[in-house]
Amino acid sequence: MKVLHLGKLCPPNEGGIEVFSFDLLEALNKKGIKADLLCFDNYTKEDIYNDFKYYACKMNIKLNSAPLSYDFVKTFRKIANDYDIIHIHSPNPLAEVLSLFTDKKTIIHWHSDIVKQKIAYQFYKPIQKRVLQKVEKIIVTSPQYLNTSDQLKAYKDKAVNIPLGLNTKRLEIEDENLEEFKKIKNKIDNKKIVLAVGRLVEYKGFEYLVEASRFLKDDIVVLMAGGGPLYDRLQYKINNLNLSNKVLLIGRVNNVSVFMKNSDLFCLSSISRNEAFGLVLVEALYFGKPLVTTNVDGSGMNYVNIHNKTGLVVPPKDPMALAEAINMILSNENLYSRFSKNAKERFKEFEIDSTADRIIKIYKEVLKC
Repeated sequence: MKVLHLGKLCPPNEGGIEVFSFDLLEALNKKGIKADLLCFDNYTKEDIYNDFKYYACKMNIKLNSAPLSYDFVKTFRKIANDYDIIHIHSPNPLAEVLSLFTDKKTIIHWHSDIVKQKIAYQFYKPIQKRVLQKVEKIIVTSPQYLNTSDQLKAYKDKAVNIPLGLNTKRLEIEDENLEEFKKIKNKIDNKKIVLAVGRLVEYKGFEYLVEASRFLKDDIVVLMAGGGPLYDRLQYKINNLNLSNKVLLIGRVNNVSVFMKNSDLFCLSSISRNEAFGLVLVEALYFGKPLVTTNVDGSGMNYVNIHNKTGLVVPPKDPMALAEAINMILSNENLYSRFSKNAKERFKEFEIDSTADRIIKIYKEVLKC
């Protein structure tokens, strides 16, 4: 069986969807599926990464966050007939359009609705409708997202829920990677660490976590790892509220797993369903970290984090609720131990081998083999 995945960024770029898709491609190939990747990059080439082949295509322009590439079109036309199935990681308008010009069985991996580009979407909507009518299956990452997606509501009969997964090998930590964390640890006097990771953008809700830190106990500090357009605004807020001893913006880090392993709790304070899943929560589960997430309608965050089992779920945009949840978990050893144990158990649902097996089953159903 040969499957061509159509994605966005090529290796070694590793955003959330890329981390998952690269792990998936590696797992599929180890299980005997010839799975290759067609993706966008700064130049055109063919290469091997983690045991899978990828075709990098020079991106010519980005239009409303959607990459466009002549080489992507040319390469697809050249190689598509060599595959049994086309597997699209959406949203990816160019890849979706190309799927209309092949008779190959097509599957869409629905990572997110088209959210921000509201005006452009009205023009694209008829094309998306044709694509969704044509595809054999739509893989969604959580039932919560499917049930609240207007763009998928007419196609629920094609949808199957398969959560994202991670390869535990990428989470293994070598001693030489600890130095970056040790420098931070020395600054915070061995306080309990609440870790937050993500791009510093509006929907992540970091400003509410900053405000929540005012109500955290004195032995707790919040580390925010990531870069983005809100860095200066968040730092100003921290300084203005005199919270520099309670919140540290540490920027992008080389190895998030080091910080995850050495933190005490993980918090994802997102405020909209732009947070479609929150793959970083799965990494926190692996390390047995209790979770605090927000109850955003339609987000997969709370598919990963089960309230009062792996952590606590609180209302979005509520700093006091965030603080109370964090204080409760970090001040109650029995509760902390129960959440930590359940987190490790919950991770088993998100191992990449399990995810790959379920996707292979979909492939076989589509090909009737």
